[in-house]
Amino acid sequence: MATVKVSALTELTTTDGAEELLVNDGGTSKKVTIANLLHDESIDSDHYVDGSIDNAHLADDAVDSDELAAGAVDIAHLSATGTAGSSNFLRGDNSWVTPTDTNTMGSGFTVSATTDTTPTTITQGDDLMFTAGTGITTETTADGTVTITNTVSGASTATSSATGVVKIEDDTEQTVAANTVSATAGKTYGIQLNSSDQAVVNVPWTDTDTNTNQLTTFTVSATTDSNATTISQGDDLMFTAGTGITCETTADGTVTIANTVTNTDTKWDGGATGLTAGTGRTSLGLVIGTDVQAYDADTAKLDTDQSWSGSQRGTPSTVTDGTLDLDTANNFQYTPSGADDLEFSNEEAGQSGFVKLINPSGYVIGTGSEVKKGSSWDVSTAGTYLVSYYCDGTNVYVSASEALS
Repeated sequence: MATVKVSALTELTTTDGAEELLVNDGGTSKKVTIANLLHDESIDSDHYVDGSIDNAHLADDAVDSDELAAGAVDIAHLSATGTAGSSNFLRGDNSWVTPTDTNTMGSGFTVSATTDTTPTTITQGDDLMFTAGTGITTETTADGTVTITNTVSGASTATSSATGVVKIEDDTEQTVAANTVSATAGKTYGIQLNSSDQAVVNVPWTDTDTNTNQLTTFTVSATTDSNATTISQGDDLMFTAGTGITCETTADGTVTIANTVTNTDTKWDGGATGLTAGTGRTSLGLVIGTDVQAYDADTAKLDTDQSWSGSQRGTPSTVTDGTLDLDTANNFQYTPSGADDLEFSNEEAGQSGFVKLINPSGYVIGTGSEVKKGSSWDVSTAGTYLVSYYCDGTNVYVSASEALS
């Protein structure tokens, strides 16, 4: 193959991308077409010459707000219709328009005062007038500024001919409601100032009510009375004299309660008062032997050891029923009228006595469960027997003699 210098080769001034170039790929000769010479993203902004890309080479919507610098678009470059000026504005439809009303107030505003209960609404075209009250001036400048000024240079004390300020006597809040205004004659008094310029009223009042005994209420009761009575103004309190009592009232209202019983005897021993024991018993309604026991030095006592010089006996109780009531007697005479059981009731510990048991016809005589007897007990044969007994409070122990003749 013939060797040709590169400088001797024919120059190709235009290419269509199909031309081939010889390249060395790691020591190996290879060919590449012009169209494949540049790989993807191999050219960036560093390879562009300023001004090398014109409008014709920009794709539609290729530039957005991210590519625009702040202030980069001025009014001249806006596509709005109309002409921009100092008296118009850019409307939402991308048009320059002139406002039709430069003094709009919307729906208006409300004017009210702290002492006014009727607020006033001011709307477009209304006049808002500031009127100067006492000690006040109002001035309006060309720009619409209203200046309100207090003309009172200092507070002065009120006099009978000039208005002014006064002090109150006490700062404590009055919680009692004022009385209703009246036009009653003789009760209207003027206000004066004391030495501290405090407003005071001197009321020339005189108490014409000399009755100082004004009663509220009090309660009246007696030691034997469970129904207390309340006395109020205008009530009558009546003292009624009972037996041996007098009640007297004087003009000043003093009530004197006196005892009319003249017998003041305090001794019943026959002493200085002359009152004897007999008249004392009579006055008390006591009869010896009926209401009181006569004095006897030999009277027996239940809680004292005693020696008996006289006989002591009890009347036996005669019965035909075998149940002997120990509350009725200590000794009994028992005559059965048929077969029966010997029993005891109202047993008390320590009580003892005898039973004369007369069995006229050989009736069978048994014993109650509380009766304790020996094995030789036999009173069922006709005859008369003497039965002794002793009670311990629960059981009664008995012993019978043989038939006695």
